[in-house]
Amino acid sequence: MSDYADLRLDPSLVLRGQIEADSTFAAPPETPPAVDPEAFKAAMRVLAGGVVMVTARAGERLWGLTISACCSISADPPQILISLANTASCLPAVLETRRFGLSILGARQKPLAQLGAVPGGRKEVDAFAESPDGETTMIAGALAHLDCAVERTFTISDHTLLIGTVEHAITATDLEQPGPLVYFNRTFHRLGEPLE
Repeated sequence: MSDYADLRLDPSLVLRGQIEADSTFAAPPETPPAVDPEAFKAAMRVLAGGVVMVTARAGERLWGLTISACCSISADPPQILISLANTASCLPAVLETRRFGLSILGARQKPLAQLGAVPGGRKEVDAFAESPDGETTMIAGALAHLDCAVERTFTISDHTLLIGTVEHAITATDLEQPGPLVYFNRTFHRLGEPLE
């Protein structure tokens, strides 16, 4: 006779052969209520950000795309994070070559930023590029440029997040005039005076 002959289970604890305490029985977490997409977009429009042009080579051509979703994530090793829509014109070239450039645009480069922000097809930017050191191809007149190797990618909703390890960095010698190009509330701006 088994030691468990007298064991009686409470039927309320058993469901389809599982005991309520089993981790597999746990109810799925509730999905938090989503904010109205237009309210979210309105909030994000007032988060001012620098303007950068992502560059990528496809064959012999240099393609560019204007973004503001960019941030540094580590200094050791130097790494940067960018977010590109899955439909972004330069994303296939970045994923194929596992490389991208990132030129931080100055206020004088508003027309180029507007060109790179037009939705749809590829934007050739060879005419706007220079190679000041013979190694790096960057947007001429940019405040700084980073050459990056793709370290990791993540697909999140309708975007691809790319972590790039910075392999080469160039910074302009004159950063004061005319200063960086800033994007705020659907409009390009020039940086104002420092606050005291």
